[in-house]
Amino acid sequence: MINSISVQVALLAFALAITAGLYAGNGVVTVLSRALVAMCVALVVGKLAGGVVRLVLRDHLQARKFAIDQAAAEVAAEDIADTDGGKTQPMKAG
Repeated sequence: MINSISVQVALLAFALAITAGLYAGNGVVTVLSRALVAMCVALVVGKLAGGVVRLVLRDHLQARKFAIDQAAAEVAAEDIADTDGGKTQPMKAG
């Protein structure tokens, strides 16, 4: 995921730099050299952004998984308490 995000951002920056350079009337060597620099910078920025997105998604999914597991444990504890007439004390999470 990180590589695909960074490559897409780099190619977009390359295309925008070429378009802007040609629109401004710059020479071919100037346009291509600036576009290559923009692509390299955007590749690094895209890798950083992709890493941040990966961390945020991982933390979000871990929190959701914990909430689902906690809810399932509470339901299981209620089922145990219902089947044995309340003799067994359910374990509290936390």
